[in-house]
Amino acid sequence: MEDIAVKLATRKRRFFAFLIDALIIGVFGKIIGWSFEDAILQLGSFGKLIGFAIVLLYFGICNSKLMNGQTLGKKLLKIRVVDKNSNNISIAKSILRALPFALYILINGLPVSDSTDLYPSLILGTILFSIPVLEIYFAIANNKTLQALHDLTAKTYVVSVKSEGRIESTNNKAVLYVGIALPILILAVLFAGSSAVANKLIYVKDIQKIVSVASHELPISSITMYRNKTTTKNFDGETTQVKLIQVTAAKKNKDESDTLLAGKIAKIIFDSGFTFEEDENLFIAIIYGYDIGIASKYTSSKFNFSPENWKKATKAISFLDKATRKKKPSVDIKSDLWRNVANAQYIVSGTLNVDTNKIKEIKKSKGDFIEFNFVIDSVFKGDIEKKEITIRKFICDINGKENRCNDSNLFTFNGQKVIAPIVKSQRKPGQYAFIKSSVKSLKLATEENANKVSSEVKLQKEILESKSYAEACPYAPHADSVKALIEDMLVASKAESAYVNLERLGKSAIPTIICQMDDRRELAIKSITFINNFPNSTETTRHYTPQVVTDVLAATLNQVAWNSFGYIFDGASEEERVSVINGWRIFLWYLVNG
Repeated sequence: MEDIAVKLATRKRRFFAFLIDALIIGVFGKIIGWSFEDAILQLGSFGKLIGFAIVLLYFGICNSKLMNGQTLGKKLLKIRVVDKNSNNISIAKSILRALPFALYILINGLPVSDSTDLYPSLILGTILFSIPVLEIYFAIANNKTLQALHDLTAKTYVVSVKSEGRIESTNNKAVLYVGIALPILILAVLFAGSSAVANKLIYVKDIQKIVSVASHELPISSITMYRNKTTTKNFDGETTQVKLIQVTAAKKNKDESDTLLAGKIAKIIFDSGFTFEEDENLFIAIIYGYDIGIASKYTSSKFNFSPENWKKATKAISFLDKATRKKKPSVDIKSDLWRNVANAQYIVSGTLNVDTNKIKEIKKSKGDFIEFNFVIDSVFKGDIEKKEITIRKFICDINGKENRCNDSNLFTFNGQKVIAPIVKSQRKPGQYAFIKSSVKSLKLATEENANKVSSEVKLQKEILESKSYAEACPYAPHADSVKALIEDMLVASKAESAYVNLERLGKSAIPTIICQMDDRRELAIKSITFINNFPNSTETTRHYTPQVVTDVLAATLNQVAWNSFGYIFDGASEEERVSVINGWRIFLWYLVNG
């Protein structure tokens, strides 16, 4: 009989064979993750079962008699797995041999349902740490048989491909006894460590309520929540206690905004009635990715604010969600005063003098423009002198039903002092027009109306100067998608599809589009066509020739929000663009605060 040392595979060969097999499995895991990422993400922590199954099948089949006891790594290193008689082993025994590897992959990172109970975590932790420790220990200590933990589990050996005969050598019993003692030692260490950690990480008692609501309402696959108290000491010896509520959530959808999702989680926590301690911050980490044991891919975003700051964010998120879920995403307030102020480049007052007989004559014909003088005596908004201006107004025929055909206030307020929101005429330079070519916005210049208009102008000025409208921007949905589509608008080969895809994002993207409006970069393709979805319209399509990003964003907002703060869809002056942008910013503020 040959010397046993000649038959057994050396540690070096076994190690390099294992590295090759690990590399093959890792590459295979990456391919699976890349090919089925969306499906794997839905599995959450159950994704580890994929790696568990692959390891069992790979080693279970390859190390069995089906493949002559050789994985690809072993085949390259010319070694194989056998029983004590140098015979190939069955699939069942080979799967048993692979179980320690597969079990380690399954347990590693497995969440424990209730951290107040240390026993489940201690058991899993002991198994997790014992497997690699015992694998290394037995591989080194078993000098006679070179059996590692998985070899001892299935009573197998690794030999050279040409090795034959019965393996007679046995392991030292003292080595086995020490191996049995090692898990007990690991358990003791983990118990001591867990007791220390338990003093810092206090399981939040109402976690189940929060998890249940978050899991039902939000696109997340898992969520954990702990109270963490950490004491730090500076160079002067002064100690500071950092108190955090730590929340970690794994999102399912790649395009879901991390900031928005964190805000929604915070809102659920506040709505649950959770009580924060004094000086305690809320720390929320949003992770995205997968871990199937043999391959993983993760990105993360972290947010750490005081409860007061989080409440501001949740207020914005609540209103944004409510507003963007409506069939018609408009601002719900009792009066259109704010809208008239936001729409107008100028708000002035003066006495209305118009030839009503001429209006009646036009109505009997096919419709035409009327021009009349208006003397400004007061200015509420805009840089315009108190002077006489020409107002140009289209008068529809008697059957006209369009919004701009509303001329009743020209008759009702004729000869009286009125407050008039106006804009520069798009058709005739130097002349002016009522906003949206309608006179519905005209109001009698009473003291009450003047005070209301003055207050609203002041409020909107404060909103724009303080940029309070922008408080909603970090929480607006589709931020990454909108920014990417804007970049595509600057590339000729991508611009047209970018216009289409921006509209397809729909009403939920309205806040984000408004937040990106201050972009004057020139478009690659200055042509855009929308399907006309406006009611009572005879046109099937609406075609525009925007010049810069701001123009196409305004056109898209008009299409999906059914609102407008000025016509810049075919290009405009800088003054007109600023007016439109400010109008949409006021819209966003009312969307959140209205």
